[in-house]
Amino acid sequence: MSDLVGQSLLQRYFLRQHVGAGGMADVYAAWDHLRSAKVAVKILRPDLASKPRFFRMFAKEAELLSDLTHPNIVRLYEFDQQDDIAFIVMDWVDGANLRQAIAQRRKPFSLEETAGLLQTITSALHYAHQKSVYHCDVKPANILLHEDGRVLLTDFGVARLAAEQGGAGTPPYMAPEQFLGERVDERTDIYALGVTVYEMLTGGQLPFRGTNPDSVGTTTKERIGWEHVNAPAPSPRLHNRTLPTAVEAVILRALAKRREQRFDTAMELREAFDIARPTGRYQRVRTAASQEQPTSQERTVVIPLPKLPKINIRFEPAPQTPARPVAARRQPARGLLLGKPYLLGKSGEFASQGVMVPEGGLGIGRGAQSGLRLSDRSVSRQHARIVRTKRGVYVRDEGSSLGTYVNGRQVRGPMKLKHGDVIRIGYINEFEFREK
Repeated sequence: MSDLVGQSLLQRYFLRQHVGAGGMADVYAAWDHLRSAKVAVKILRPDLASKPRFFRMFAKEAELLSDLTHPNIVRLYEFDQQDDIAFIVMDWVDGANLRQAIAQRRKPFSLEETAGLLQTITSALHYAHQKSVYHCDVKPANILLHEDGRVLLTDFGVARLAAEQGGAGTPPYMAPEQFLGERVDERTDIYALGVTVYEMLTGGQLPFRGTNPDSVGTTTKERIGWEHVNAPAPSPRLHNRTLPTAVEAVILRALAKRREQRFDTAMELREAFDIARPTGRYQRVRTAASQEQPTSQERTVVIPLPKLPKINIRFEPAPQTPARPVAARRQPARGLLLGKPYLLGKSGEFASQGVMVPEGGLGIGRGAQSGLRLSDRSVSRQHARIVRTKRGVYVRDEGSSLGTYVNGRQVRGPMKLKHGDVIRIGYINEFEFREK
């Protein structure tokens, strides 16, 4: 469809350059005259536009994207038609994708780089999963690395809603249930993310390529599918001998054939990876002084991209209103009194700040009554509460829309906190509990 270059859609979107093609659509770099901004225009292939099934799939992608507002998911502007041309207008991302970065590097990514990427992608997936939307095509080509440091998940073209069956996807990254035509869920995306991490940490190797001598099938896709369903994943240490066995165990659990043996949530996968890597958060908690402030090296990761300057991979929060004053005592992490329980901000609005837990407890949320008041819109007005008693300090969820998580696991009832536990509130705010 390169013949559309130079044309305008709706007298607004001028198609400058044909930049890519997928199974259903072509993608153009375009100029939005109304917004005076560069955008991406995804156009349904003309041979598919007249087929109701493919038009419905294309329209469903637009519908799903319109309901997914997250800093690490490519933003949708509109879905429209001009004559027989159906198109989606999305954010333009200046940069490259993870597939290009893997191909250029030709050697394993570091554990720190991989952890930085996991932080953003698991947050995006967790957000989508909370809305019962499953991507079903997580792979390096759909992970965009913006030159300003943002990491974004794109292409929900084959996404599925809860209780739907899913057979579509990209064979090397598809979970066994996709090949079997079974129902998909969040663990389907966790499997694909496990393949992606495997690829990053092995210098571009894939666990299943359809080359196993025992593979059954007449096509490459059939052989790859047979391997996903039947063959154990080869050890990633065969390609990277420096990989810690604990990290290998995390990858292989994500690639379990039976979904109930995988991680239950994307956040649980991220937490397990962070614990397993030798320089992960929990190792730092145990060895560093309790009042030590995290260094900038611990908060950012650098990944070089093809023909681009180095990119700092970080979690980029959505635009926020200025943080409002909080009732809780807030001060820099250095100088906090030892022996007093407090929360140390790990990411978000209170990063590197300490918040004391007073007698009786501390409410967390966006509401005016909250002792620890956050402005992030993903936080409920009464999100969670820290309860301080003679028996210890507990956290409980206050019926928040997204839930409260400790070490990647959702809080189902009052949970007693231990020194070093990490509490996640919303999408960008994390606090580490300290009592020593």
